[in-house]
Amino acid sequence: MRHVLWSVLFSIVLVSCSTVPALPTLSPIPEVIQPTPGARLLPAQLYVLDRGQIARIESDGATRRQLTRERIELESIPPISDMDLHPVAGLVYVVGAAKGDRLVRATLDGSNPQVMYFAEGHQLSAVRWSPDAQFIYLRFQNNREVRDLPDGLYRLPATGGDLELVRADDPVDDPLNPSRSIRSYAPFLWNPAGDTLLVASSAAFYDDCELVFWQPQSEELRRPRVPDGMYGWCGEAVWLGDNRTALLLVGPPEGPGVWQVDVQTMQASRLSAINVLARAPFLNGSDLLFVAVERVSDGFTFTLTRQSPDGTLTKLRPPFRETPLLIRWAPDASGIVALVRTETGTALRWYPIGDRPAVDLPQTDRGVSWLMWGPMLPQG
Repeated sequence: MRHVLWSVLFSIVLVSCSTVPALPTLSPIPEVIQPTPGARLLPAQLYVLDRGQIARIESDGATRRQLTRERIELESIPPISDMDLHPVAGLVYVVGAAKGDRLVRATLDGSNPQVMYFAEGHQLSAVRWSPDAQFIYLRFQNNREVRDLPDGLYRLPATGGDLELVRADDPVDDPLNPSRSIRSYAPFLWNPAGDTLLVASSAAFYDDCELVFWQPQSEELRRPRVPDGMYGWCGEAVWLGDNRTALLLVGPPEGPGVWQVDVQTMQASRLSAINVLARAPFLNGSDLLFVAVERVSDGFTFTLTRQSPDGTLTKLRPPFRETPLLIRWAPDASGIVALVRTETGTALRWYPIGDRPAVDLPQTDRGVSWLMWGPMLPQG
């Protein structure tokens, strides 16, 4: 599910001709260096899906520990397809097996793996812990010839048990010419309070995805209210600490900016500056952080950017040229980790704020396919 969403996002963002307003130019720095073993680099451990196994990159950015060793059952298909972590409850991940997917729970170091769910012909993806770690939410698809459950968004207790339907996919109106309004659903991002879930709503037969809101109390889906000609985009979002405001990507077909959506009214309003293409929204105090995308004569540049409450835009480090496939702001807003496309494949990089060079982080030849930060580490 994640990779489909990103391919749609990039195919549209990178054809845009919009530009970022001129910003002060920073002095050039060496593009990429290697990390120093034993020296503190990252503010937290970084968990990655790498060659179908979960690995952890330690705070020095140089030490990589493989945490899982799931058996490869289907040739050329990575054993683990999806993962999530909870700072207390640990890891949860999906193992693709020949007869059906397994949902596995383990500690944060990968030990004591336990199968929480398995049934032949059942396909699982987009796993998400609830904030209180009482439930695991996921997307379910039924591959049985005789279907016993509908496809859709489900949950199951963190201790294991039966799947509980949260929202079934829309029924197909016409198998030969299905409507774009027929949607499938997957969990995307909880607010910290655990009372509102952002859901990825995808057109079942088209490249079309938006984020909508679901609340357990009402059990209904609500779409953000955006102006005519504007559209919501899947792939990146963040909740504010007030638990009632989400930052989403919204914009015309040429590409998105950052908008904020009020959960009570569903009203969306622009937050990033007009004519700025933006990715990876993040809030640091009252400052909006994002990655600005700008078309240049021979491609695109990507710039870590701060927008102050008065609208002033500031480059936080020199721009880079390699297209980011995944971006994660550090929990303390000290930089981003990005999986970028290179001429020979992909690279995993740490881009700190300031005048320091980017740092290569370890990955295998086949490369990282997903990443997330672990809990913040103590200072010192």
